[in-house]
Amino acid sequence: MENKSHVPKLRFISGNEELEVEDGYESVPLFTGKTTETGILTMFGAALFIVGEMTGSGILGVPQGLTQSGYSGIAMMCLCVVVASYTGLILSRNWLHVKDQYPLCSRPYQSIGYTAYGKAGEIAVQICATVTLFGGCCAYVLIAARCLSKFIISVSTYTRLILSELHSTVVGYRTAVVIMALVFLLTLIFGAGKESLYVAVLATVLSAIFSLLIVIAILRTGKYADYEPYHITAKSWFLSFGKFLFAFGGHSAFPNFQKDMKNPRNFPGSVLIAYFIKLVLYIPIGVLGMVFFGSKVQCNILDNIDESQKVLYLCIILIVAVQAILSATILGNPVAHMVEGFFNISNHALSWKKALVRTLLVALAVCVCEAIPRFDLIMSLIGGTTINAAVFILPALFHIKLAKRDKWLTMKVTLDSLSIIFGVGAGVVCTYASLSHIVDEYR
Repeated sequence: MENKSHVPKLRFISGNEELEVEDGYESVPLFTGKTTETGILTMFGAALFIVGEMTGSGILGVPQGLTQSGYSGIAMMCLCVVVASYTGLILSRNWLHVKDQYPLCSRPYQSIGYTAYGKAGEIAVQICATVTLFGGCCAYVLIAARCLSKFIISVSTYTRLILSELHSTVVGYRTAVVIMALVFLLTLIFGAGKESLYVAVLATVLSAIFSLLIVIAILRTGKYADYEPYHITAKSWFLSFGKFLFAFGGHSAFPNFQKDMKNPRNFPGSVLIAYFIKLVLYIPIGVLGMVFFGSKVQCNILDNIDESQKVLYLCIILIVAVQAILSATILGNPVAHMVEGFFNISNHALSWKKALVRTLLVALAVCVCEAIPRFDLIMSLIGGTTINAAVFILPALFHIKLAKRDKWLTMKVTLDSLSIIFGVGAGVVCTYASLSHIVDEYR
């Protein structure tokens, strides 16, 4: 009689019930050609969602981050990409093995946390995901509002239709926040479902376009006559680390994107494609900002561009504003789904309950934007806290818990442990640097 080798089982803990799956944890195939799901996203489509999610704010903030850390910041960015790609892969595997337990799940990352650590795991993910995604929405609304305010001032000055209230930075900015929040609300309500794919595609295309235009604008602005190199300190280095974590974050929404794929097993490919695109967009602009502007580089690279380049400048800020609203929509939809799922509101059809939830979320975002009018402060703080936890710590913790038996278990646990150590260390120093910077700014 032929001896059959024992296939290791994967154990899941769900509530008080223990489930066993015959196919060992690491035996689930990736990058298969066969479509087994009913989602709408392809591998490249999911990559576009990842790129559109955080790239816009990253492009604007990375130049200052790279200036604050010097050329070592490029190595830091690459390290973030390597670790984040690994945790994106294991997070994908985690979802593949729990998705059958939650066929109608609106909160897949939370479901992974619950399966691994019960209610505690679910709550941890809920806090990180909500703060990360909502904070990202606020940062994008701030960017869009700032661009709208600059556009109004620039156009009114250029056409000599100068209205005194438009030249008040406070009034113009606060009014712009409300206007862009209303636009965000419309896209958040009507930009869901199948239309969300077009939102992601357009957001990614606009990111590439305004990246190229910003490079051209920096070259035309030229190196500052009073250029001075940035004096790098430990505090500035860790502040830049927080910005990089924000720029390469996004794991809080990864399971949502994977859930909507035609073949979820291809999601690791989406992660690799997305991070390659992000590096291609970030590094050139970051290096140019550091070399041309030095210590005078602003938190938003648009503030360093010569505004006398009227047509080019206006095109850039308009494209950035549109891209910011689209990216806010990509981040806002998972948050809205979480709230709607909590109140058992269907997110498949438009209803007054769905509209009310999304209106309240946008209203809360407006309050945050009015209270903290600096998107770079949000980037550094969230990057060092909730994004850091959702990207480097939680996926590794869940992977260790769920992968009970595997022939590569020792190596996997080692890599997961290194990811956790990296995340904890980065989180402590980045959070301390961010909080001290915020205190200094508002003192």
